[in-house]
Amino acid sequence: MNSNKQNLINKIIYRSQYRGTKEMDIFVSSFVKSIIYSLSIDDLRDLDILVNMNDEDITKILNNEITFENKKILKLLVDFK
Repeated sequence: MNSNKQNLINKIIYRSQYRGTKEMDIFVSSFVKSIIYSLSIDDLRDLDILVNMNDEDITKILNNEITFENKKILKLLVDFK
C-alpha cells in the first residue's frame, strides 16, 4: 500500500473517532473500521468527505433527508446502520 493511501486511511480513522458527540464517534468509527481497508483511493477520498461532515448532516443522510454523492459509500453506511 502506498504511503499516500495509508496517510489518508490514518486521517480518516482519526477523524472518525473524534467527531462531536460520543454516540456519533462510536457509530462512525465502527463503520469506518468495518470498511476502510476494502476501499479504493477514490472511495477513501469520498469517505474522508463523509467523516468530515457534521453529525447533523450524517444523521440526515441516514434518514434519507439528504443524499451522499458516492453511492457505494452511501449503501455501505445505510447497510451498516
